[in-house]
Amino acid sequence: MNEWQKLSSEEKELYLNPKKSVPDHQIYQKIATKSADKFREICKKKYLNLSYGNRPNQKLDIFLPDNNINCPVQIYYHGGYWIGRDKYDHSHLALPAIKNNIIHVSINYDLSPNVKIDIIVQEAYESILWVIKNIGNFGGNVNNINLIGHSAGAHLVAMALTKNYKKKGFLNSATLISGIYQPQITKYISINNIINISDETINLTDVYKYPLVNKTNFLLVVGDEEPNSWKMLTADYGDWLKKKNIPFIFYSAIKLNHFTIVRDLANPNSHLAKTVLKMCKKE
Repeated sequence: MNEWQKLSSEEKELYLNPKKSVPDHQIYQKIATKSADKFREICKKKYLNLSYGNRPNQKLDIFLPDNNINCPVQIYYHGGYWIGRDKYDHSHLALPAIKNNIIHVSINYDLSPNVKIDIIVQEAYESILWVIKNIGNFGGNVNNINLIGHSAGAHLVAMALTKNYKKKGFLNSATLISGIYQPQITKYISINNIINISDETINLTDVYKYPLVNKTNFLLVVGDEEPNSWKMLTADYGDWLKKKNIPFIFYSAIKLNHFTIVRDLANPNSHLAKTVLKMCKKE
């Protein structure tokens, strides 16, 4: 645990800032945004920018399969180190779901520095409450909800699992992809020029400081082309689950980095997308 603390300042910046470790990340992100725009144009059954809270970016999109009757539900939280990206950059990730009669919900949230990371965590909690209350109106099975998060989105999913939703049995699985689980890492890299994280925020948002309230089926994913130090963040979360005697599936995404993982999540024929879809099956 916390092997990242042993890295030099230069190593932290290179290995713990995905944009530094993948120099051509902008190419992948531009392709993703373009693919997402195209998908929204052709997707016939969708509801865009529904409000799940009172803050400006508390919006979500729902993409429905042709036969939306008692469907499993995916809730997706995008990455971007809590400071960037948007649900509209990730709409196309709904394609594998709707092709397999699964409802896909894409979540937006307010970004730092406009809000602190603990507020973003609260928004993730509120988005799940909204889905629990409303997804039945769209043909979703409220007893088969599956959380998915990439990068900072994985942190939001992990933190969401520490909250009490009162309703029992709604959560079927949690898929955490290339996650970062300790926002204090930003204190040691250039991201902090934007976030300027405080000790209070660190204490409120370190996943490991909270009990896991919602135990579920876990899938932990990391790209095998990511830096070893970034891979260790997922390994640490897996070790944390082991100490709690919670089983999980570990998936090494072969020949994928932090950004090409998102590309494969949107490809219904990719092994990664198929593996994520399997998590929506009730045992």
